[in-house]
Amino acid sequence: MIDLAGAAGAAWTGIAAISVLGILYAYVGYPLLARLLFRPRPLAPPGEGADRLPRVSILVAARNEAGVIRRRIENLLAQDYPPELLEVLVASDASDDGTDDEVRAIAAEDPRVRLYRMPERGGKTAAINRIAPEARGEILVQTDANVMFDRGAVRALAAAFRHPDVGVALGEVQFVNEDDPTVAGGEGLYWRFETWTKRVEAERGLLCVANGGIYALRRKLWRPLPANIAGDAAEPLLAAREGYRTVVAPGALAFERASSGLAEEFARKVRIISQQVACARWIRPLTLPPRIAWAYVSHKLLRYAVPWLGLLAVAAGSIGASLGSAAGGALAVVTALPVVLAPFGFLSVPGLPGRFLRLSLYLVVINLAAVVGTFRGLTGRAAAHWEVPASTRQAPADGDEP
Repeated sequence: MIDLAGAAGAAWTGIAAISVLGILYAYVGYPLLARLLFRPRPLAPPGEGADRLPRVSILVAARNEAGVIRRRIENLLAQDYPPELLEVLVASDASDDGTDDEVRAIAAEDPRVRLYRMPERGGKTAAINRIAPEARGEILVQTDANVMFDRGAVRALAAAFRHPDVGVALGEVQFVNEDDPTVAGGEGLYWRFETWTKRVEAERGLLCVANGGIYALRRKLWRPLPANIAGDAAEPLLAAREGYRTVVAPGALAFERASSGLAEEFARKVRIISQQVACARWIRPLTLPPRIAWAYVSHKLLRYAVPWLGLLAVAAGSIGASLGSAAGGALAVVTALPVVLAPFGFLSVPGLPGRFLRLSLYLVVINLAAVVGTFRGLTGRAAAHWEVPASTRQAPADGDEP
């Protein structure tokens, strides 16, 4: 006689197992497979005249950054790069806190700095759309007002373009407040794994994402984008469609403060994810080269399905357990564990247990952000504007870089 309950329990357990495997693939399986299945792809040999330094235009979109904009521009002007080959264009997104006055004061002393004011708030992409056509450089470097470059960052980014097949080059962002327990147990750990993943992808010609804090683009590849789509999301994909690679430029270091408040981090993730989803709708992943489409869906889009896979795993595993499947119950418990432990992440627990609890809290926060951000992106409500997170604009502490 067929054990219908046992068969149904096994079926539900199978669904739970597939869901858990999907989660594991999204976070760790994809980069491991990319490393194992694809051999490193060497870049094309440097082209003729590769030793010549290109003219570089640095684009900064600023919204109410009076507290940091002077230090940011001075940091850029102090780069180890020929002054005559460097310019800084600042787009003020209708700032009303004195940002414009700070930039004008610097521009009056150094003609390499130019200010363009947006009469109405349009967001970062709209601001870049305004100033990029004014740029004189062969290479466009994009960055944020709160990010500080290592002195050799621009030179390192420019060097990547000696290879004619490189269309986008990104640097590495390091957090100056990783000693903050919230950062160390959440964004800092997540970001270190992301950095490793990007290096694996870059070596194999799979990298198709950038970091808005520090990346560069060939001027001829730039095009205006819809206001609700971030350049660091779309430009590597557009470059791949044109046959160019995105790489990580060795030595291109930048430093910034990570959000130390969960509310700030949640809002930031919602904005980023909604723009990524809007970008996917606009770019149409299936029109990309197959290997890039696979990397993009695996690295970015599949992660936004993790909360739904988690719910499915818990529900299916629980049903399986009710039908007598011990494995189903185990899968449900393991999947739900981060949610159960997340509230304890607010406690000041020392050592490795504390880091694990804070990581659980961080994973819950970013997956909630994925739900909200995906909904906004799919419904055409991706935010073009951004609000400055207060904790990322604190005055630099002693020892902060650079």
